[in-house]
Amino acid sequence: MSDLRHNIHQVEIIHAGLDHSECINFGFDGRLYAGGYAGQVYVMSPPEFKAKKLGATEGFIGGVALDGDDNVYLCNGTQRSVLRVTQSGDFTVYCSTAKDGPTIYPNYGLFDSKGNYYFSDSGDYWKPSGRLIRVRPNGIAESLLGGNWHFPNGLAMSPKDGSIYMIESTAADIIRVPIDIDGRVGIPEIFVQLQGNILDGLAFAQSGNLYASCYYPNRIFLVTPDRNVQLLIEDPTSEILNQPTNIAFEPEGTRLFIANLGGQHIGVLDVSERGAPLNYPVLKT
Repeated sequence: MSDLRHNIHQVEIIHAGLDHSECINFGFDGRLYAGGYAGQVYVMSPPEFKAKKLGATEGFIGGVALDGDDNVYLCNGTQRSVLRVTQSGDFTVYCSTAKDGPTIYPNYGLFDSKGNYYFSDSGDYWKPSGRLIRVRPNGIAESLLGGNWHFPNGLAMSPKDGSIYMIESTAADIIRVPIDIDGRVGIPEIFVQLQGNILDGLAFAQSGNLYASCYYPNRIFLVTPDRNVQLLIEDPTSEILNQPTNIAFEPEGTRLFIANLGGQHIGVLDVSERGAPLNYPVLKT
């Protein structure tokens, strides 16, 4: 493992006082979105990033993703479902079951360029029971990896080949799931293991470098395509990085935005490379 690359005081806190936002993500409209502990959906416009509520439902909000019409897709662990909320604040259930059974703890989701929505269904924290689920644009949900994974959590899609990278939080590893151009799933493999860390969030740079945030201890790693692990930054005091959960790159920029579940704030760190662009498909509803 390489030495620390950044000083903790290079992290800028751009917004404080959110209600335990686990996830942040940028929309096609360039705004930053986040969820809250009590079902809040926050939206923040650059450059000030002042938060306003788009709407609220019941239950803890995990992963946040957006489509090309700025609809927000929310992993709601309390309701055991993925919800979709419009810009007018109307909520509907997007997914609550797959062919092999109802969802248990939807955690984090993302889109591919064809409009398929992938999300981790974490299952039980201590009993391997998690799944990776894909929802087709027609609404049909299927388990790509089913039933025995160790609390699947953050996801990211490789800008190089479209593979899904998935955290197993209780196994302290990152799994690579090959997916070919026709959507067929290959054999999963362990990309890296980071024992002693509770991994949570992932984000790719255009270069193929993979950034991984740790709920505990307060760390962010950088993993190169050849699997060289570098400790990007850490905070043993919990003053600035405080249970960093999910991370997201600003659109067409080099700043990495960091949700701090424990500190209830969003931090920003310039990592001097551009993030990989996200997919914002337009779906028929």
